[in-house]
Amino acid sequence: MGQATEKHRPHIQELVERVEQAAADPRYAARKEMYTRHNRLQKAPKAPVCVHLPRDYRLVWQELISPDTLVSQDALERDIEVQLRQKLYKHDHIPDDEVLLPTVWVSPVRPDGSQHKAFGPGLGADARTHGSRSQGDARLWGLPFRVDATDDPGGAYKVAPVVTTEADMARLHHPRYEVEAQATNALLERATEIVDGRLPVKLATDELAASPSETVVSLMGIEAVLYGVIDRPEFIHEMMNLVTEGYIAYHRDRQAACAVDPEASWGFRIHYEELDATEDPGSLTSSWWYVSAQSLSGLSPDMYAEFLQPYHDRLARELGDNRVYYHGCEDLTEKLSIIRRLPNLRRFHISAWTDLETAVDQLGRDFVLETHIAYADVLYTHTRSQMRSALERIMDVAGDCVIDINLGDVETVRGDPSVLTNWARIAQEVTASYA
Repeated sequence: MGQATEKHRPHIQELVERVEQAAADPRYAARKEMYTRHNRLQKAPKAPVCVHLPRDYRLVWQELISPDTLVSQDALERDIEVQLRQKLYKHDHIPDDEVLLPTVWVSPVRPDGSQHKAFGPGLGADARTHGSRSQGDARLWGLPFRVDATDDPGGAYKVAPVVTTEADMARLHHPRYEVEAQATNALLERATEIVDGRLPVKLATDELAASPSETVVSLMGIEAVLYGVIDRPEFIHEMMNLVTEGYIAYHRDRQAACAVDPEASWGFRIHYEELDATEDPGSLTSSWWYVSAQSLSGLSPDMYAEFLQPYHDRLARELGDNRVYYHGCEDLTEKLSIIRRLPNLRRFHISAWTDLETAVDQLGRDFVLETHIAYADVLYTHTRSQMRSALERIMDVAGDCVIDINLGDVETVRGDPSVLTNWARIAQEVTASYA
């Protein structure tokens, strides 16, 4: 064990103890049962509320937990410290309905020595990470993902295409799930040692999820795809087919390697699910599947139906068992009738830009409607009274459906973390008043 780990172990153990105590809070047991029922379309007494702060939203987390307050110097220990502090921040400061899960996640070591960070970099990482995964992407697909990026933390970037011709496409191959077993086991052992064996430590194995068009865009660039559906439709179909089959092959590899864990699929909106006794947690169908096509939001409904829906359909049939989640921060109003036909679809993202009345009319109680408040309104313009009114409108329009209300895309709090606390409290009050 390194000197840094020895030096800071008491601090980590204090955090571990606090996470243990927090996770044992009875409120989380009740929420686990509630979310299991909720995601199975059994309406909860009160609509769940959540402020989403994924670990890889590094810029806002640097506002909430200053990197200067982190004690650990060793890279792995620091990563674990960040995870524990993030759990405790949510527990202490955000009165929403999220479930605190004590699991610590580490990324496997790959044969090329890379570690795909399924949960993003730690707080102390350089936020200019666009393109930093090119080594891992080349291992997966045969060609790297390349971008031209600004020097600003969290700044803009543009795909630098690596596939423009049939010859380029021929250089691609299906990804394989591969890990360097000895190095990965050593990493797991060391992470377990750091938390003194008191918290579960698991591998975050999934490098792909289930959004094939995002990989196509990363290889070709948005402009080439948008022009391609008109000028080169056969080429776009070939790319979508190749990537979709690659996704399926990769996830089958993960299942064969006993590297599937349902908990790893809950982090983006699912929160928790208790599997039935007859279900195999190592099966792909026991996990939730995040399907999206946000980079191609400019496609018309007809082109979406032609170039994206068939490939999403194939993935959803192969991977899902009523555990497909369609995510779309864009306006999906005109595409609802198409997307709702996905097999095994259970959860539907209704962004602030999608017409809520239309969504309720077309989706009803056939799916969990994951409704969203526009965070820019909450942060920049809304008074507390306006926050309340926006929440009441959602309940008035969709309250009879199986819904939850969410605040996401939180990139900054502009130095005022209380905005998240206040919104969560108001949301709890509003949803309770409709219970």
